[in-house]
Amino acid sequence: MTDGFGLDLFITEYGKGVVHDNNFGLRQIKTKHATLSHQDDIYLPTYAETCVRVAEKFTDILICFTNFAEIIDDKDRPLTLMLKVKRCILSIFMPFKSHLSSKFWKLRLLSLGNPIALPTIMLNLENLPGFQFSVVLAHHVNTIDWQAWCNMAKMKGRFYYARKVLLKRRIHAESLFTIGLENNSRHIEDLNMFRKFWPDFIAKFLARVYASGYTSNAVKK
Repeated sequence: MTDGFGLDLFITEYGKGVVHDNNFGLRQIKTKHATLSHQDDIYLPTYAETCVRVAEKFTDILICFTNFAEIIDDKDRPLTLMLKVKRCILSIFMPFKSHLSSKFWKLRLLSLGNPIALPTIMLNLENLPGFQFSVVLAHHVNTIDWQAWCNMAKMKGRFYYARKVLLKRRIHAESLFTIGLENNSRHIEDLNMFRKFWPDFIAKFLARVYASGYTSNAVKK
């Protein structure tokens, strides 16, 4: 496939973990913009055009991310409770405009959970020189992206949300998301992230709310 499209193919060591794999991919990139795509997700035709156009309009863009839908067994999935929650968070903090540049508001956006799906993001590497996911937090596979967005939120630059669904994310029993639900690691990691923003009793409440919402995303093997 790579020969047919004139693409370079880089292969990393197997079994090193998601952080290693993502960082390996980032180190190969020679372009200004980059998206860490999952092999089983589907990008709609205008994804790249939309994100690049945004980055050209706002030169201080750190990330441009899009709305997304879910598919299961190759069929569009009805809107789940968790996806409704994520869209609600984005609507609360970006009701009229589609971007945030204030450090305060970028962090507030992330304080109620992580509404930003990693594969929807286009990184503007010109404004994120040397960006890598934290190796120190590599064992937090469920929230490594949430932590990365929190770190970015403290930087000068803009988060942009393209409200149109431009990605279809595949949910299946072998995905990290599903595994995290089964072994309870996602709940534990979510709680630790909420504690960065809130007193313990509020953090526990939010983690429980999220845990309830995750049941809508459970996939049977």
